[in-house]
Amino acid sequence: MKKRTLGAMAPASLLPPAAPAQDGATPGAATAAAPVLLAAGSLRQAFGDILAAYRAAGGQHVEVQFGPSGKLRKDIEGGRTVDVFASAASAHTEALAAIGLLGASQVFAHNDLCVVATPQAGLRADTLLDGLRARELRLATSTPVSDPMGDTTWRFFRNADRQQPGLYAVLDAKALKLSGAANGDPNSSSPYIGAFQQDRADAYIMYCTNAALVTRALPRLQVVRIPDSLNVRSRYGIAARKGSEEGERLLRFVLGKPGQDILHKHGFH
Repeated sequence: MKKRTLGAMAPASLLPPAAPAQDGATPGAATAAAPVLLAAGSLRQAFGDILAAYRAAGGQHVEVQFGPSGKLRKDIEGGRTVDVFASAASAHTEALAAIGLLGASQVFAHNDLCVVATPQAGLRADTLLDGLRARELRLATSTPVSDPMGDTTWRFFRNADRQQPGLYAVLDAKALKLSGAANGDPNSSSPYIGAFQQDRADAYIMYCTNAALVTRALPRLQVVRIPDSLNVRSRYGIAARKGSEEGERLLRFVLGKPGQDILHKHGFH
């Protein structure tokens, strides 16, 4: 991953002081005691560790909500106050920065697509497209537009179509959009795990970081890497609200060495 210009995180003693609480804050908005982070669902485990390390370095407790990045962007455009937005697509943070709802957007991580499948599906990297187009294969995906993982999946479909003309229409028609349409229930199990537990899919296209979590929970499943010639690498973007000192502190922590080391540990590039 390219080094960030902001450099490594300063020691806790060098962190700037937290911003004072504002009188008359909008109900539900961020306060000095509880800055708000909205983050892509694929960042849940990594950011759990990042926020714990951030607090250990002297940062404040952060209120966090995970969900589809496209849906979270719409929430911010609709007036929701946020201190930091970490999106699975840098296009969302760039768009919000362009209209002044966030400060400058920066790329902080990358992710690739993988296919998680049952052994019975018989998928292999060298014959992946033939396996995915099989009539009997139930193929699960995330939802385009509301979730960048869905957007990248459909870009993969277009790459596949260039290799096998007509395949885009087949995959587009058969895809079962089982995740990414709305913010998930934080108390519910992963929709990716649930899809296999409930026998709703034979294969699921997802981020490789999610694939590692799913197969850890369900070891009987297999991970098939999508060949580089067909894969679509996601660029994760992060931005803080202008004027949010705690948001800027958290952003610097994510871009610095502590945050980047944690992201690498969780499989992000």
